[in-house]
Amino acid sequence: GTLALYEAAYMRVEGEQILDKALEFTKMHLESPDPSCDSSLRTQIQQALTQPLRRSLERLEALRYIPIYQQEKHHNEVLLKLAKVDFNVLRSMHKKELT
Repeated sequence: GTLALYEAAYMRVEGEQILDKALEFTKMHLESPDPSCDSSLRTQIQQALTQPLRRSLERLEALRYIPIYQQEKHHNEVLLKLAKVDFNVLRSMHKKELT
């Protein structure tokens, strides 16, 4: 809810006052999270406050999210393995291009 709105507010353009207010509101609430919030969500909040999704590279964001998703109780092992393989293949391609 709040985290998704915070991330969405970064899609604003200059002069969109409602999204400016949404960003202020959500940032204030995310900076003091509910103590009952699970550690996985707390990690996501901390990362979003440091580097919002809209201001980051998708592949690097995926790399940051893999360990968070891995801690989820009901994570999909196949999806997790695919994400790791995908990232490693891409990294290998980039290394090869640099050499």
